[in-house]
Amino acid sequence: MKKYHLATYGCQMNEYDSAMIAQELDMCGCVETSNQEDADFIIVNTCSVREKAEETAIANISKLKYLNKKNPDVKVVVCGCMAKNRGPELLKRLPNVSYIVGPDQYKKIPELLLGDAKSPLHLTHHKMFIDEDLSENYLGEYAKLQNDFTTFVAIQRGCNKRCSYCIVPYLRGPEKYRDMEDVLAEVRKAADKGITEVTLLGQTVNAYKTEGGNFADLLTKVSEIGGIRRIRFTSPHPRHYTNELIDVLLNNPKVCHYAHIPIQSGSDAMLKKMRRQHNMEQYLSIIEQLRSKDPFYGISTDVICGFVGETEEDFEQTLKAFETCQFDSAFMFIYSPRKGTESYKEAETLTEQEKQERHTRLVELQNAITLKRNQMMLGRTEELLVEKNSVRDETELRGRTDNFKKVVFKPEEGRIVKPGDYVKVKLDDIRGWTIRGKLIIDNG
Repeated sequence: MKKYHLATYGCQMNEYDSAMIAQELDMCGCVETSNQEDADFIIVNTCSVREKAEETAIANISKLKYLNKKNPDVKVVVCGCMAKNRGPELLKRLPNVSYIVGPDQYKKIPELLLGDAKSPLHLTHHKMFIDEDLSENYLGEYAKLQNDFTTFVAIQRGCNKRCSYCIVPYLRGPEKYRDMEDVLAEVRKAADKGITEVTLLGQTVNAYKTEGGNFADLLTKVSEIGGIRRIRFTSPHPRHYTNELIDVLLNNPKVCHYAHIPIQSGSDAMLKKMRRQHNMEQYLSIIEQLRSKDPFYGISTDVICGFVGETEEDFEQTLKAFETCQFDSAFMFIYSPRKGTESYKEAETLTEQEKQERHTRLVELQNAITLKRNQMMLGRTEELLVEKNSVRDETELRGRTDNFKKVVFKPEEGRIVKPGDYVKVKLDDIRGWTIRGKLIIDNG
């Protein structure tokens, strides 16, 4: 019985692809192991959004050479976005790697690892499979469940937006929307196994549109599946927030009041230069519509500090946007030029020190806003989906509210609470960045 170990870098789309690979290998009789030293196969699913993420992955893959001394037959597969972006280079830099597999070619991995040496695939004598496959769309395939209560379900592959700084459309190809009935079938299968929370995935998830309907229709149909209590999604694009969608987001009780909406900059001039296809008036309108109906609606974002051509005035507009939007959290990145993108050809206008200083100012502002938004939650009673034991204290448990706030609580002695349970907790304290609460005893 062959064992495999999966290491995943990057976004939720990569996590879903890893779950797809795991399911394929499980169906071939392999067993997943958390210990890479026990594995016959090491699969590393990689990200190319930032150069730092690529170099970290390359360094970690290189360190796997020691496994060959213990098991000369161990096979290492590098897959995902970096595999496509830097495939030939990786083969030269990483002699311990057996195969390089691009995002559209993941279904080849079981045959590469387990197939007959005389199969057509092996007779090619290739080590690199990175070609784009326009037909690949997850159809008929369902990802391996990683726990008993929550899962990801991809509804879209690729991206059409071609933002000037982003390499993803060149690596994952154009947008392809999964058939709605296939999506619903995967959700039903997950629900039958006890899953209660599902997160729908896509690079521009709310652009989804098939013969079966649009994204608002899909959310409604998923909510009608028995056993599903919570629906999340990521990542939406500001351009595709319609009045119909906002109505579903606010009024369907199973759709969580949380969204990750990338802003990237608060300056219209920068947004145009980034080719973001939205302006600040449109963006702020979305935030106002969501928050006017629910002031506690959770909103997070992505932002780039120090994009080429960004002036101090542009950056000040980003600071102003953060003040206005009051994000619950934000992923704040220093601009990283990616070869092959439109902005890569432009000369940088800021030093690394200047970019770092702007990043520090924005982080400090967001930290204050996050604390303020967390303090707003105190005194409220919220339903949590319990996720796991607390990292710092195993007698405590951690869960998420509907609006995606992390809350830690301690069950009373004798009260059994486990991951996957839904409990009511009164939020009464904040320690550092963590909201804490007390379990509400339901005597009814």
